[in-house]
Amino acid sequence: MPEGYLFSEGSTLDLARQLPVLAMNELKAMPESVFLSVPMEDVISELVAKFRPDLPTVDEDSVWIDEEERTYQPRGRDRYDIFSDSYGDPEPQRFHVVMYHLPFRGNRDLFRFQPSRASYPGPQAAIMANDLVISLPTAGKSGDQLNAEFGAGVRSIKEHLATAASDLQHVASQIEQPARQFFEARKAELLKGKGLAASLGFPMKRRPDAPTTFIAPQIRRKVVPVRTETVAPFKPEPELDEKEYAHILSVIENMTKVMERSPHTFHDMGEEDIRQHYLVQLNGQYEGQATGETFNHEGKTDILIRSEGRNVFIAECKFWHGEKVFTETVDQLLRYLSWRDTKAALIIFNRNKGLSGVIETANKAIEAHAQYKRGPVVEGDTRFRYVLANPGDVSREIIVTLMFFDVPTAP
Repeated sequence: MPEGYLFSEGSTLDLARQLPVLAMNELKAMPESVFLSVPMEDVISELVAKFRPDLPTVDEDSVWIDEEERTYQPRGRDRYDIFSDSYGDPEPQRFHVVMYHLPFRGNRDLFRFQPSRASYPGPQAAIMANDLVISLPTAGKSGDQLNAEFGAGVRSIKEHLATAASDLQHVASQIEQPARQFFEARKAELLKGKGLAASLGFPMKRRPDAPTTFIAPQIRRKVVPVRTETVAPFKPEPELDEKEYAHILSVIENMTKVMERSPHTFHDMGEEDIRQHYLVQLNGQYEGQATGETFNHEGKTDILIRSEGRNVFIAECKFWHGEKVFTETVDQLLRYLSWRDTKAALIIFNRNKGLSGVIETANKAIEAHAQYKRGPVVEGDTRFRYVLANPGDVSREIIVTLMFFDVPTAP
């Protein structure tokens, strides 16, 4: 069992400088298909997970001990042999040790790096796969003395780890920001190049890693006719612009405020009637592009907005009937979304329940969903944005905004 001094090799400050450079080198070497087909946040998350130091944490509550007898060879030639009338090697000496096993989680290699503030020499231990072994000779020591010596060693280890954590705390952010900037610039560069090639007027051999999203040109409050081209320009799949997505959500929210202020009109309405009111408002904004109870993929969706014959926004309207029904509704919404659909909303109406409890339960349920990736981004007291994976292609991300509203129960 090799024992040595911890925190005595390399430097955590050097490591903090090297890791972001290594991460960026890996990102720059990725093929163009990654930039065109894989969500940026997925790529960055993988980079951070790979290069962020997994600093060890020790588990003092799970310490266990072992003991053994060891031998060592004293130095020098001081043993007198009366038969040969000469001096020889000393007799090997035996001694008893107690071995404290201190479990840890994290990257064991980081026990070797010296933090910016360290004792010299550092605490002594053997680094095993899942624990540190601190061996203490027992000669002339009581149990309390041994435990005190072990405790001092653990405190020293924790102090060194705390300093290392401080030295390495900014590695993730030093990867994320430049990686995000490079990814966006690289993707824009690739899309620009492909668009230029498509505009030259010659047939193009399409590659399987061609980009799959762009900003839909036709979702506007006034629909602009598409200019006829003799040669079709490069055109990835349409994706709803963020401003228009936010506008659609605001139209829905404003309509709900009308409901809340007019209990006489809405208190007896069911899901279908309420949905029709939303459609009236949306079609007033998008000139007939919003439809309801429309077949899409594997079922009928409540609200659907199209651009150039393709879906760019889908929403489901449901009354709250508990966590189980809510989870089934999320599954239903995902079934209605095809591979091309990227933005959706789930509108939950609440009657006779505490709205705060409904929101808490629903948020926990969606975070536990099999397709959950990120979120929520809190956009208001009753509006939460999540990113889910498309069940048929985990590299395709779907933005789903949860919106909660109290429906009047009596005039």
